[in-house]
Amino acid sequence: EDSPLLQKQWYQRRVRGVGEVQLNLVENLVVNPYVKLHLLPEYKRGNRQTTRVKRNSTLFVCDEDFLFGVGSREVRTKSLSLQVYDYKSNTRHLCIGKVVINLGDYDFKDEDKPLSLKRRVIPYRESQEQFGAIQLAVSVTTEALRIGIIKAEGLIPVDMSGTLEPYCRILVHIGSELVHKKKTCIAEAINRSPVWEEFFTLDLPAKTLLCDVSLTIEIRDHLKNSRSTSYLLMGRVILSNSAPGHGQTHWEHICSQRGKLITEWQPILP
Repeated sequence: EDSPLLQKQWYQRRVRGVGEVQLNLVENLVVNPYVKLHLLPEYKRGNRQTTRVKRNSTLFVCDEDFLFGVGSREVRTKSLSLQVYDYKSNTRHLCIGKVVINLGDYDFKDEDKPLSLKRRVIPYRESQEQFGAIQLAVSVTTEALRIGIIKAEGLIPVDMSGTLEPYCRILVHIGSELVHKKKTCIAEAINRSPVWEEFFTLDLPAKTLLCDVSLTIEIRDHLKNSRSTSYLLMGRVILSNSAPGHGQTHWEHICSQRGKLITEWQPILP
């Protein structure tokens, strides 16, 4: 099927929300769309904006302005990411699709003349979510790392029995050295959605550079009666400066807000 369409306008330092997103969805499916704007590559608070939610609609029309503090020379090194989400009140919000616009490809000399662009939103691929997702709350300082394993959704059983007894194993590396190992309790996976809500505070060695820290969360399925192994690996999440996918962005956000718990959903990778 066709992807959604996204149309936006902006000045040199201002994103003008005079545009619309047409969502080509399954017939009779009603969503609550909104758009997250992120000025890349930094993950600072001033570089992230969110539109209002459009309730019960497949046509999202935005009439909002967003101001980003960026100079005329610096703007050419930036990209604008726009992610379309479906708001959910009782669970994590569903990403419908995204588009990234390289601002260096456009001329912003005339501040009084806005650029009007029309871009096709890249649909969010369900294959990225085939292993489920996990909600993590993490904060870091130069002295300690605080990790909250909150809950997971959409876990896929890897045991032939189809049952789930999931738990998480936490691994903290500094460079190539493993400095901490912890694990959660085994949770009851009702509807493949276990809840742990466990927090760990792990001390970091003196003079630790945060760019050298790597946090790995392994999601495991406990096996009661197996003689060969006590668990099956269901997937993992890695947060670090060199992590794949959203793990690197989440880690940059954590490091930029030192001491503050940053809670986000992470897709579970194989």
